Amino acid sequence: MANQYNDTQLQKLFTEMDVKHRKRALKGAFRREANQVRRTAINNLRSSLHSNRDLEKGIRAIVFKKAAGFRVTIGTKKANPKTGKGEKGMHINRQGLKKPVLIWAEGGTEQRKTKTKTRVFVRERRGHNTGRMKRYGFMRKTQTDVRDKVTADLRNEIVESVTKTANRYGCK
Repeated sequence: MANQYNDTQLQKLFTEMDVKHRKRALKGAFRREANQVRRTAINNLRSSLHSNRDLEKGIRAIVFKKAAGFRVTIGTKKANPKTGKGEKGMHINRQGLKKPVLIWAEGGTEQRKTKTKTRVFVRERRGHNTGRMKRYGFMRKTQTDVRDKVTADLRNEIVESVTKTANRYGCK
């Protein structure tokens, strides 16, 4: 069952609009859809592991500047040394250190262990297992959840955004 859609009026609007206004309309549509995908990713993060606001800031929606499109990624950002603000995606562990847990939670980590430390004739500490982090895969789950409906939603967002921008600038 194919969907029929007539976009002749949209094409006429698009030709009447200025290049700058066209870009603005498209970017607005991409931004709204990227934020929708980001919200889905945050919900998947909340369902897979204990989350807080700091971790959720690590899931970023990026709208491309020159090309048409967007990307939702995991990233971390350290705080500004002067102001102490702007930190994203960091988790404070039991030792009070800030760690980029989201990156490791998505793909998991390998089993890790320390080496045996010895001084000249005295063994300081035996090597021991330091563990591994299991793979949560919340971004992969988001990709499978959202893949089918993004194109349809993006078409609707573009139509809505272009008509709204056209009405704002007098193209009717």
